[in-house]
Amino acid sequence: MLPEWVNNLTTKDKILETARMLFMKEGLEGVRMQMVADEAGVNKGLLHYYYKSKDKLFTAVFNKVTSDLLKSIGDIFDNEEVSLEEKIDYAVDAYFSFLSKNPRIPVFFIFEINRDSGILKRLGFGDKVKGLIESASHAFPNEKDPDFIFHFVFTLVSLSVFPFMVKPLLKEITGSEEKATTFLDSRRSIVKTTLKNMAIS
Repeated sequence: MLPEWVNNLTTKDKILETARMLFMKEGLEGVRMQMVADEAGVNKGLLHYYYKSKDKLFTAVFNKVTSDLLKSIGDIFDNEEVSLEEKIDYAVDAYFSFLSKNPRIPVFFIFEINRDSGILKRLGFGDKVKGLIESASHAFPNEKDPDFIFHFVFTLVSLSVFPFMVKPLLKEITGSEEKATTFLDSRRSIVKTTLKNMAIS
């Protein structure tokens, strides 16, 4: 059952959002184009008019959920009027907010790249990350070694993503969904502090 707000989208965006939810739930291999059409309430011909194949549909979904995030973080890193500490705050907040709204994405993504590593190249993910690393290199007032920039971005991503990957474990340890969410909120400030200490070292 689709959320009510999805019905207010254009047909193309409704298909995209429906596909996103199905991919997150069933995995790439578990979704058929007919499933997407049925769930979105459109005929298969219309679905193929917008998205010629499942791979093209998946690429569109992936680009939609990642491009805006990576671009917003890249833009803030490139902004010379914002301090390094503010850039780190923004980047961490962007990741945590994104993952709070899309909690299934980390596990789904790890599963898919382990199932088929070629998916990264087909999606152009390496180029997207390289672009983020290039933007991050502009964030530091003094020139840093390229290896440091890579480690910095990798640390930003891993510290932000991992807690959401193990949220079911957090829920089990803390005893409730509410306490797990509270832990993630407090974790956000710890990640910011860790990255700021790393940046000035």
